[in-house]
Amino acid sequence: MLAGDFLDFIFDSPETIHELISDADLSKILKELKLHLKNMLYYLFLRDYSAAEYAESIGHSDRNIRGIHETAQKKIHRLYGGILAYRKENNLPMTLDEKYFLENGVRQK
Repeated sequence: MLAGDFLDFIFDSPETIHELISDADLSKILKELKLHLKNMLYYLFLRDYSAAEYAESIGHSDRNIRGIHETAQKKIHRLYGGILAYRKENNLPMTLDEKYFLENGVRQK
């Protein structure tokens, strides 16, 4: 097992999803999310479950999971957007992706 793989293995759970993020501010946002939102993000993004698969695994409807996902995504965007706006106002360093996100509300493709 390679050193990087070892770290991924240690932090491979919904409770520690924030440890996989290098940006301290974004990591803090994820750390402070409720556990059910961390679980959802973990399974949808890291384990590549579809909304239907995740919904079935926890006994909810696909529609409910899609709604919760959209709400969580909006919350993260709002909080992170505020952090990026603060960085811009105070002339703190930002990546090109962060500048694009701040201006357009979406990440670059």
